[in-house]
Amino acid sequence: MKDKLLNSVKVSWPYLLTLIIGLYLAEILAGSVMALSHYKLTFADHMPTVLKQLALHPWHYYNLYLGQKNPVLIIVSIAVVLYTIYFALKRNSKHKAWETADTETHGSATWGNLKELSDHYFSINAKDLTTAFNRCTTTEILEALIKQETQSKTGK
Repeated sequence: MKDKLLNSVKVSWPYLLTLIIGLYLAEILAGSVMALSHYKLTFADHMPTVLKQLALHPWHYYNLYLGQKNPVLIIVSIAVVLYTIYFALKRNSKHKAWETADTETHGSATWGNLKELSDHYFSINAKDLTTAFNRCTTTEILEALIKQETQSKTGK
């Protein structure tokens, strides 16, 4: 019982943190929009004070704007909640996609043996390799390489 509770806390804390930070930023955004509509052209003069109050008292202003049915706060809060739910479900489905039954692999991966590797990566035989090499290389280049090799062996 205690392990399940601890495990659920470990799994859900990033989503809870995302939700809290998102709602905090929604409150600051809504408060900034309200201050902009109130102060209009003198907004820049009042901005530091407004942001300080919004940052220091988020719960008070969140409840105030929620009570006033502030559309900016409501829309951004709904977006934050939906984003957090989407993020949690996507991560959960991605995690389940990697779970396997009783194998020591992830997803559909399997361990390959030597024959499978050689069939897949080394499927060209010696004759095909020689033919492909000769087709891609001109005889003048081959003769120059052979001549250079024999000169380096003889020391000239």
